[in-house]
Amino acid sequence: MIYEIVRTDAVQPGEFVSAVVIAPGVDLARKSVGHLPGVKSTGKGRNVEARKLDTTGPVQIINIYEDETVTLDDALDDDAPEFLS
Repeated sequence: MIYEIVRTDAVQPGEFVSAVVIAPGVDLARKSVGHLPGVKSTGKGRNVEARKLDTTGPVQIINIYEDETVTLDDALDDDAPEFLS
């Protein structure tokens, strides 16, 4: 099965946010990210949940990765957020 694993609490910088995994069950899907920063995948206080993705339903985008490289033009743009502070 394919599962989306998401955090259920506030994420701090540098911590795990979400993943898509292939696992034979929901428990193993959660445990697959248990070693990542900020994750408590088992027991009380667990802060991740696994949602089974329906592969027979309508088309849906699972993940998108965007390049976050800051260019010099972006950094010098007066309307852009502060990149060089």
